[in-house]
Amino acid sequence: MTIKDILLHLGSGAPAQAASAFALSLAQQTGAHVTAASVVIDVPAPAPDPAGLAASWDFTDFEAFSKIAELRRGAAEKAFARFASSAPAGVATESVVIESYQERARDDFARLARHFDLLVIARNDDGAGEDLAAGEQSRVLLSSALFGSGRPVFVIPPEDDGVARLGRALVCWDAGMQAARAVAAAMPLLALAKSVEVVCVAEDGEAAELPGFNITRHLARHGVSAALREIVSPQDTASALLDHARASQADFLVMGGYGHWRVSELILGGTTRTVLDSTPLPVFMAH
Repeated sequence: MTIKDILLHLGSGAPAQAASAFALSLAQQTGAHVTAASVVIDVPAPAPDPAGLAASWDFTDFEAFSKIAELRRGAAEKAFARFASSAPAGVATESVVIESYQERARDDFARLARHFDLLVIARNDDGAGEDLAAGEQSRVLLSSALFGSGRPVFVIPPEDDGVARLGRALVCWDAGMQAARAVAAAMPLLALAKSVEVVCVAEDGEAAELPGFNITRHLARHGVSAALREIVSPQDTASALLDHARASQADFLVMGGYGHWRVSELILGGTTRTVLDSTPLPVFMAH
């Protein structure tokens, strides 16, 4: 298993710049190709408008809508030009633009992500909404890819310096299906790591692993030497994991993404939400 095809959500804010740099750094280390996807939201949206925002639009002014769409496409082209110019020698890049209404763009983005090994996306891109999908829209795209693409997602926090450090991996393991999928998807990255630690947070005194049989045996058969550590903590699972990640100086986390879509609303599991909101480290996540 190798990483050769990376999809990047090309946002417009400062957090997106960190994600862009991380994607290029990761591609340089793995020999991967990077496709930068811009998402341009058309207006007006045909979906119900509970906030009443559409009331201010003149829906007969097609020329105005055409100009807005043209400006947004232009912004996407400029964003890619800046991205491509920053690519290291030997890293191939290309661009793709998803232009659609908000609800449809979410699904189109998830379908696009299925054609790649993984997605790199900023945790929360607070860029200018008049140019590209930003802020909450970025979170929606992250969630749609995680729960709708079948591919893993590398989530980059806004304070990250954009260097893909892969030396010390911390695997969050609860023996669940999502964690197993995350470990399988992360195997190419774990093979590159110099140190891999598998952490189980014990709840109610019950071990997450079967006695004498744990996930480190599976990793060893793939050539990944990993240490297993069980944490007993009065804190919630997410807080215990994040505290240990800081103490161990891990470079990135690997964990399963728990949650689901209900109609158009994302319901995240408690640990998943806390880690996504609070971790200072890149998180490799699969559902």
